[in-house]
Amino acid sequence: MGWERPGGWGAAVRKVQGQAMFRVFKRAWMALLLIVVIALGAYAVVRIRDTFGANGGLASGEANADNTKPFNPKHITYEISGAAPGGSVDVDYLDENGQPHLVDSAPLPWSFTVVTTLPSMSANVVAQSSTAVDDAIRCRVIVDGQVRDDRHSDEYQPFIYCLVKSV
Repeated sequence: MGWERPGGWGAAVRKVQGQAMFRVFKRAWMALLLIVVIALGAYAVVRIRDTFGANGGLASGEANADNTKPFNPKHITYEISGAAPGGSVDVDYLDENGQPHLVDSAPLPWSFTVVTTLPSMSANVVAQSSTAVDDAIRCRVIVDGQVRDDRHSDEYQPFIYCLVKSV
């Protein structure tokens, strides 16, 4: 009774169990591979975040609201002048928000100052003289006391523009 012949019932049972395991593995290998790949990816992300110190919690803006560094606002001055005083020009300029404004028949010399705390803006002024001004006109853009653009035109009914791409 305790004696089994080689290749008897024990070997047959083990063979059937091996085939059943192979069938289960054959059906579930894709899901098992997916679980392994996700686990390795999660591990890699955690390691990278730890390496670069990205695990700190998100800071709320309220804690840093009083910790602002002082800065100086920028003063941008648009100037239009003519050789003969008393003439007028039509002026278009950009304000601190980038919105265009039109000034019809502005007397010469014309000047306008924009004060902004924005980190960057574009300064643009365009002028065209009326028929009464046949002399030269000049435009300048001055940022914090430094002339950034200076142009002139001496044509008949001159058209002029000054542009500073980044103030």
